[in-house]
Amino acid sequence: MNGKVTLIVLALFVLSVSSTQAASIGRTGINLRCQCIETSSKFIHPKLMANIEIISSGPHCGNVEIIATLKNTNRVCLDPIAPWVKKIIDRVIKSSQKIG
Repeated sequence: MNGKVTLIVLALFVLSVSSTQAASIGRTGINLRCQCIETSSKFIHPKLMANIEIISSGPHCGNVEIIATLKNTNRVCLDPIAPWVKKIIDRVIKSSQKIG
């Protein structure tokens, strides 16, 4: 049950990516560079994550960026091609399709 709640929470974050990205642009002005200088492929359990932000590639940055905010408020840039990150994103997408 607890894992299902985590997936639902992550799904809601994915659904709010556009608004989150717009809000961060509004707070700091337009940021025309990548947010992640380095990425981590080290596994982080989803229970330790408070938020996950997915930033699409675009003119500001050629990379897809996945930024996890942990419950201890640390921010970690995740490697989008790491197998465990792909699994989390796939689960979030599948879960959001069931909700919507």
